[in-house]
Amino acid sequence: MVGSNQVASRRAWLRNQSILSLSNNQIKGLEHLRVVFAKPVSPRDPLVIFSEPPVLYLSSNSIAMSAAMMTYEAAEPRFVEVNGTRFAYLWFGSTASTQVPLVFLQHFRGTFDHWDPDLINPIAAIRPVILIDNSGVGKSNGVIPETYTAWASNVISVIETLNIPQVDLLGFSMGGFVAQMVALNAPTIVRKLILAGTGPSAGDGVEAGDSAATQRLATASNEQEAHDAFLSAFYSRSERKQALGNLWWTRMGKARSNRSAYVDPEGTQTQIGAVIRWSNRDFASEGSYDRLQELQIPVLVANGDNDIIIPTNNSWVLFKKLVNADAHLHLFPDVGHGFLNEYADQFSKLINIFLDA
Repeated sequence: MVGSNQVASRRAWLRNQSILSLSNNQIKGLEHLRVVFAKPVSPRDPLVIFSEPPVLYLSSNSIAMSAAMMTYEAAEPRFVEVNGTRFAYLWFGSTASTQVPLVFLQHFRGTFDHWDPDLINPIAAIRPVILIDNSGVGKSNGVIPETYTAWASNVISVIETLNIPQVDLLGFSMGGFVAQMVALNAPTIVRKLILAGTGPSAGDGVEAGDSAATQRLATASNEQEAHDAFLSAFYSRSERKQALGNLWWTRMGKARSNRSAYVDPEGTQTQIGAVIRWSNRDFASEGSYDRLQELQIPVLVANGDNDIIIPTNNSWVLFKKLVNADAHLHLFPDVGHGFLNEYADQFSKLINIFLDA
């Protein structure tokens, strides 16, 4: 662990190396490097910094860029081709404490441009994060899979193609369905699992969500309709809660440039088809309900106490089915499906504590 005096010393050292314009926030993360030798020949030459780990070759411009790339707002899309499909993803964050990335899987109709920066950035300040657009979603090409087993197969293939030996995995809402199947079908890849606002596939005790709220999400065709649908589904109707929802919507909308749109109507229907299969015991072999006892890793199940999209009771059913896992359940008070945005500060801290334990 780097002490406060060492952090201050390294920030001062960085400023003295022809990068006086950098602020503390821009340098944040770089001060954790253990600098062994550094000698710029001139202000235009790169700094050669030997660090543990890794070895970095940085100019003043690249230091500023590297610091900025620690944030969700500045992360640039990357692409990897897997079996003829070009997958888009963001990969950023600090490797000062861990090399194991936390992979995020998004909700119904959402893309990697629809996360809350207030949730993502405190996590990226501690560990690397990867946000993936599955095939046919956002900036990835190809077609949207018809089953969550196929969605999971895509995620597994992307991780393997990127040569990442092990990840932590967070799935929110529909992304939680995918995350369960990734962990079940590739158990050696997932170190720890976070299941947020989600539930198991069809089985005893699993409840259906509010069909009217889901329909509004599915049919929203412009910015205002999407705003109204998500705020009514993610937040309670009180004036105070809707105001919090508006704050979330604004910061999410401003976080990234060149944002992808929500999944189009045709793709939405494919996603709905996958949900229907997940929710039907006729397709139990494709789901998680009968297999959750296979998981033997730490799992954090989290939700709001009044989720109308994927009922809070389903989080309890999921938790109780994890009989061989080191399972934890956390319910946030007076909140629904949007708990991870309303409680972004608390949830991001909980995630870091869980992953670091």
